[in-house]
Amino acid sequence: MAKTERKLIWFREPRGRRGPKPTLSRDQITEAAVELADAEGLEAVSMRRIASRLDAGATSLYWHVSSKDDLHELMVDAVIGEIELPEPSGEWRADLRRIALSSYATLSKHRWLVLLGIQPGLGPNTRRYGDVALRVFDPIGLDLSTRTNVLAAVNNYSFGFLHREIAWEQLRERSGLNEEQWRARLQDYLEEAAEQDRSVAEQMAERFGLVSRESFEFGLDRLLDGIAGHVSRRS
Repeated sequence: MAKTERKLIWFREPRGRRGPKPTLSRDQITEAAVELADAEGLEAVSMRRIASRLDAGATSLYWHVSSKDDLHELMVDAVIGEIELPEPSGEWRADLRRIALSSYATLSKHRWLVLLGIQPGLGPNTRRYGDVALRVFDPIGLDLSTRTNVLAAVNNYSFGFLHREIAWEQLRERSGLNEEQWRARLQDYLEEAAEQDRSVAEQMAERFGLVSRESFEFGLDRLLDGIAGHVSRRS
């Protein structure tokens, strides 16, 4: 069977067309798609909705973005470009922690990205992120494979934690309660549980806090402890 060749969007120029130069750009389309996903969720993103947001015809968008897969890759790269990356300080653990916290903060603003998963993108922002993050380990001379796996472990942790946060939010949304009502319901659960078994109630209260920023940083620091131990043994 012949292999179907299809260049990645980063290596393709928008398709040519007759007539005047198009007024839209990939950047405009991507920005509109990200705004739509932020406001209404990933399922709301469609060429028709983006075109309406840009006051353009849906067909005109396909001159720049030929598929939803391409659009998703553009969106992911745009969000990664928002992550603040520190200049390497020579302290690999501190730098990696800052990158993880910055990534978590950015992903928290664009939670839909987690639903797309970690993609092997080749966009300029994604490449820059990888270059900067991998350079963090220059002072300790780790090989490329170890650097890549360490960075993947940290990213996997962040994505997994955000999945937990999203699931918790969806649970509240399905209840039909607002934030204040939801907190009141949880407090009622704790009080009722305490009447039956105080230790169970205490465990429940701790689990309710597993989607907090403090919980994220606790897990991140323990992960970095393990990575530091591995690096020390290799040295």
